[in-house]
Amino acid sequence: MDKGFHAVVLYETSDELWNRLRLPLEAAERAGAVWRYFTDRRPIEGINGVCEQATDARVIDSASVAMYETPISVKTIITLILKLAEDAKAEGNSGLLAVIDMSWMLNTPSGIAHQGEFETAIEAATRRPPLSVICVYNLRLFPDSMILDALQTHRFIFTSAGLCRNPHFLRPDAFLSGDPAEKLGCWLENLGPKMAVNWWSPPAVSISDLKRSGHNASTTLLTTPGEHARRRASGGDQLAPYDFAPAPRHRWKIRCFGNLRIFREDGSQVRWNTVNGATAKTKTLFAYLLQRGRRGACFEEIADLLWPEAEHAGQSLNRLYHTVHCLRIALSPELTTSRASPYVLAQDHRYFLNLPDGAWIDVPVFEEFARRGDILLLQGNLEDSMAIHSAAEKIYTGSLFSDIPAQYVQSVDHDWCWSRRYWLEGIYVKMLTNMATLHRQRGNVERSLSYALRALDIDPCFEHAHREIMRGFHGSGRHDALKRQYQLCCGALKRYEDRTPSPDTRSLFQQLAS
Repeated sequence: MDKGFHAVVLYETSDELWNRLRLPLEAAERAGAVWRYFTDRRPIEGINGVCEQATDARVIDSASVAMYETPISVKTIITLILKLAEDAKAEGNSGLLAVIDMSWMLNTPSGIAHQGEFETAIEAATRRPPLSVICVYNLRLFPDSMILDALQTHRFIFTSAGLCRNPHFLRPDAFLSGDPAEKLGCWLENLGPKMAVNWWSPPAVSISDLKRSGHNASTTLLTTPGEHARRRASGGDQLAPYDFAPAPRHRWKIRCFGNLRIFREDGSQVRWNTVNGATAKTKTLFAYLLQRGRRGACFEEIADLLWPEAEHAGQSLNRLYHTVHCLRIALSPELTTSRASPYVLAQDHRYFLNLPDGAWIDVPVFEEFARRGDILLLQGNLEDSMAIHSAAEKIYTGSLFSDIPAQYVQSVDHDWCWSRRYWLEGIYVKMLTNMATLHRQRGNVERSLSYALRALDIDPCFEHAHREIMRGFHGSGRHDALKRQYQLCCGALKRYEDRTPSPDTRSLFQQLAS
């Protein structure tokens, strides 16, 4: 195997997956390579019929290459896979084709959050033999945002027509940069070179595709796409071999569930007490501006939220300017003057957050997973729904901004957090109840009851959870417990909401108790 490559397969059915994998797996064998399928999902339908001679192919548990560690270490995973490739080479094979079932990421929030870092590190590792990698994404499992990231991090994509060069690909440094201009420059460059590709041995690509990788080459944004195309046509500017190194840059990661935590592109966590200032107010300012999004917030609005007791507007505004200074320095400790902050901007008497492009935020990812899991449950796809609900459960680590002081969250005049927190908590309660349904339908009544009880601990009046518990008790023959649960439901609804159970709950009880 003269060259390595990094490709993606997007699929919905097992037939579709194996039809797209058949050609590369057979080609790997013809080229004297071995292939391994990394997954934790069994049985693997269709794997035995993929190749006519698949004697060297076998399934490897994702856990054996540290994909289940919490938190994950991208460096460790890549190192273990490279070790398998070197072992294959040492055994007389031309290399290793690793087919990775990317659903392993759903097992831990850090896996989901580090998708981009993993894919860009794999891209670097496959730039030299003896390793090639095909990452497979089940479209039913992943939210749109993660599929978009998958498209942007793979140089090639397998479609029904075979292996194609991916026009949406971004170099690792451009993908992780958080700079829209850098990404645009990369995409414009993609339009220049010829899109032809040998599907097993892709042609050499421009060294500019690895900007800041250590080679003596002009950066992509300083060289026009036309110039790169001319260099390629003349045989110059070819990619030279280089040693694997994990991508040094990371996307920002913002964890809003539970305590507010921010991780910068170098992986370091933001310290809120970098300079003298009220830490709680600095965190609240960031959380408030994050919720306000592109609208931002006017100076007086923020000052009124944080200092409602101020004697006059001038006093609260002076305090606001100091808190903004503290936030800017907390986000960018290297600044010599906070006015140079690229992340907290002031315009037209309003403050805005200007986060790096592609920053990973847990809240929208949680919402996407919960919605997709709900749809799959309604469709009767229990296995995939369970996987997605489990991923959503791991992301929700507590109430939204739980460490923001109550006087700022429960402000009567500024409902910027409370309603949103209540809404997300409602999604979480429904998700727990869906997990109860899934476990009951899979025959695990005890797990079902535990999830439903967790939902009721948060919302004692959530009738769906009460009904799940009644179904569980009925299925296990515990009729006295079924009646007690209905009485508990009636009591909770009377106490907290002064009402009786809904017709659905009453009808279910009568049906099960008869």
